[in-house]
Amino acid sequence: MSTKKMSYAVAVDHAINGELTDEVIERLNALKVSLEKRASRKSEGPTKAQKANAELATKIADAMVAGEVYDTEGIRGLVEELATATPQKISPLMKHLANDGIVVVEKVKGKNAYHLA
Repeated sequence: MSTKKMSYAVAVDHAINGELTDEVIERLNALKVSLEKRASRKSEGPTKAQKANAELATKIADAMVAGEVYDTEGIRGLVEELATATPQKISPLMKHLANDGIVVVEKVKGKNAYHLA
């Protein structure tokens, strides 16, 4: 057995080529455990950040007034927690609301404009 640890990719290559040594089997078993652990984490539900973002999105939707059109600056002013947020933070929140059918996104002069559906 070599002193250098075999990578998962190398182990998979060996397995595809039919070269199943003890080292390859050990490495593939470790890969399986890693994948199972990752899959179990995904089934645990939303992460803390996802829950927080869902709450922010709900606050935004609740604060929006029907018939008004908002840009990123306008959204920033609706919810206190977003007062210093960047467009990169606000855009995904608004996209989430748009995917849920709560908000409509339109391009106005190259910028996103948001209004309630």
